[in-house]
Amino acid sequence: MKKIMYFVSFAVMTLLSVSCSSDELNNVAPPTNERVANHAIMQLHSNKPSFDAEGTTRTVANNWEDEATIYLQLFTGSNRVNGVATYNQSDNSWAIQYYGSLSVTNDGKCEVYYFENDSGNDYKEVKLTQVSAIYFDKSASYSFEDNVIKVTANLKPMTGRIRFKGESANQSFIVEGIRFYDSYSIENNAFVVGNDFFKASTKKDSYSDYFYCFFDDEEKKDIEFHDRENNVSFQKTLGKNALAVGASGFLNIPTLTSRNGWAVNRYKDFTISKVTFRMIKVYKGVSGIVDDIFYISETEVTQALWKAIMNDNPSVVQGDDLPVTNISRNDCNTFMTKLKAKTGDNYRCPNSDEWCFAAIGGNLNKGNTNNDLNPLEAWLPQNSDNMPHEVKTKKPNELGIYDMCGNVWEHILYNGGNYNYKAGSSFSSTNPNWIVSYWWSDNTAQNDLGLRLISD
Repeated sequence: MKKIMYFVSFAVMTLLSVSCSSDELNNVAPPTNERVANHAIMQLHSNKPSFDAEGTTRTVANNWEDEATIYLQLFTGSNRVNGVATYNQSDNSWAIQYYGSLSVTNDGKCEVYYFENDSGNDYKEVKLTQVSAIYFDKSASYSFEDNVIKVTANLKPMTGRIRFKGESANQSFIVEGIRFYDSYSIENNAFVVGNDFFKASTKKDSYSDYFYCFFDDEEKKDIEFHDRENNVSFQKTLGKNALAVGASGFLNIPTLTSRNGWAVNRYKDFTISKVTFRMIKVYKGVSGIVDDIFYISETEVTQALWKAIMNDNPSVVQGDDLPVTNISRNDCNTFMTKLKAKTGDNYRCPNSDEWCFAAIGGNLNKGNTNNDLNPLEAWLPQNSDNMPHEVKTKKPNELGIYDMCGNVWEHILYNGGNYNYKAGSSFSSTNPNWIVSYWWSDNTAQNDLGLRLISD
């Protein structure tokens, strides 16, 4: 039963028999990775487009903002020369710095990129965010003579854009299924897709900013909206024209009372050999910002599921709906590897932060002691005969997770490392507060130690 607690590197320099004074040493220029820029005048024959507004036609404009920046990739035979051009509104001119050598030409090929709302740039990279609009032409042309580069380009949007309308003030949320570009490498002429969560917020009865993005899967066009405050997610499949390149759109944020066509999605199930097992989605964050999402199993791994995967049952007290026990960390790792082969998902033990966060009810915790449970509503030493009991026979916590208080101990990774601990929670006989406890556990099997799963 769960118990109550609480490169040092060094270099060797070989000195050559060459005499020199200290002054000579001090005058040696340090090495540099900076590239030397060539300067020229650029003449740009191109319009700057704007995205569709609802019900209107996309327009183009010639009025560039002061210090607007254009990024170019100029091809001279098999060589590529990149450059950065900046607009001066006072004299309607473009000045370009380019890195490499250009030959006189009338039919050069080039690529042109323009970004709105970037978050910083240099001659190597442009930092982008989810609110950065991207315009480009990969089939542009240029001529070069007398230190003047004449560029002809048809700039067009690279993505669609979307915004959200919410009912609550300062509602923060994240959306999965859509991605944005994190950066553009000028040197490598390549975009990097952002791996961060797609985060947004709205004001009451108003729209969020526009977000310039694209689908993870252009065929399915599925997105998930995660409501951190209510620990619930919603899923929706958008139409075939959603997030079309150059198009604009908006979505009403779903709520528990007004879903607007969204389906509730806060868990995922899998079934193996007629054994169905549920994973609960948990959203973790502070100050209204979601910084982690993970799935945790609704119950401890049952003996039925263990047998379906491992074809054995090491538990001393046996029963299909009892938690599997008497399992080592190596046993758990083998089980999770085989489970992945069956389901395609990655599984692991919870780390201590995840386990504790889920145990106390996550973001839904009401600040009470174990969800208003008392010792008679959890399998504790005083009512369990120090024996494991069937899962889901006591009340779940606010997240819908069972037996985080009482029943068997559970394998965890302490503070996210590889140190094997066991976690449990219970009540003190002298203190009504609920206590979360961690104990060091070696890699041996223990009769009161089971497993709860995490998947990302």
